[in-house]
Amino acid sequence: MRIPLDRDGGEPLFRQIENWLRDGIVSGALAPAMRLPSSRALAGDLGVSRITVANAYAELDRDGLITSREGSGTFVAAPVSVPSAAAESDGQSWPLWQQASRRAAAGDTDLSRPSHPDLIAFTGVGDPRMFPINEFARTIKEVLGRDGTAALEYGPFDNGYGPLRETVVQLLASQGIHTNARQVMITSGLQQAIAMTCQVLLERGDTVLVEQPTYNLALDLFRAMGLTIVGVPVDEHGMVVEFVEDLLQQHHPRLIYTIPNFQNPTGASLSGARRRQLLSLAARYNVPILEDDFVGDLRYEGRALPAIKALDHVGQVIYVGTFSKLLMPGLRVGFLIADGPILEQLGVGKRV
Repeated sequence: MRIPLDRDGGEPLFRQIENWLRDGIVSGALAPAMRLPSSRALAGDLGVSRITVANAYAELDRDGLITSREGSGTFVAAPVSVPSAAAESDGQSWPLWQQASRRAAAGDTDLSRPSHPDLIAFTGVGDPRMFPINEFARTIKEVLGRDGTAALEYGPFDNGYGPLRETVVQLLASQGIHTNARQVMITSGLQQAIAMTCQVLLERGDTVLVEQPTYNLALDLFRAMGLTIVGVPVDEHGMVVEFVEDLLQQHHPRLIYTIPNFQNPTGASLSGARRRQLLSLAARYNVPILEDDFVGDLRYEGRALPAIKALDHVGQVIYVGTFSKLLMPGLRVGFLIADGPILEQLGVGKRV
């Protein structure tokens, strides 16, 4: 246990140890029933006498914060009243840069505050009770048995684990997207893929064209980057692409962000004709498309439509997907498909 001690200060060492442990217990950092080091062991760790630690423990025991069990050791006592984070922060004299951060959070940059008093959240993932836990456990055991400690090491820092990229290529081929492993980049979930794309392509003040409504965390990201957001209405066939050309001429966006399959949050799917029309407009006005296919595989009825990326033969579309909804949210594994020089820039962005 590493307790910071000021050996040159005026406060006795036993009191410093007592206060540090007291703060940890009251704040909840040292959980109830947690076993504390013996006085001999803690004295050895801190380089103090055993009686110094014993005196600190005696003060805490007197106040009911710790308890000793014969033959078992010393433990944090039953739960005590833990101050809330809000109450703690209100009474804290934070550094000036922390106070400035708090003031900013109270303004328009507060991304955690609902933007509407009657906000209805449509976010969610699959029911964890439906996950094939035993199959996951066998697979993880198999990988650890096959690869040993190599399975626990850092993978490549640029495009990601090679065999997984090959698997993504095979999965996308079944969806009509012809690519190769060199064009696949593994990301920490889909949000990182969106963020990297924006960081590489956009600058503060640029305009991004989105469906209205659209994915809330994408909007939070765009706002945090200082982008101007222009919405395109959505109907039962997805983004109303018929409005897009006027908006392209009026706002000159630097990116079109779209969720063509089971659009979030409406669930609408962009029609085939509109997909081709949107791609044509993007090419004509020299605007990249960021295609978010977060859940395209989870189709239970109807005919699957080709991804916009499958229609793209010149590198107009950056395609991002995720295994969070299809496989396991906790993996935080997504991927990005891109062609041309932009892929190298994205690789640099990921490394940093």
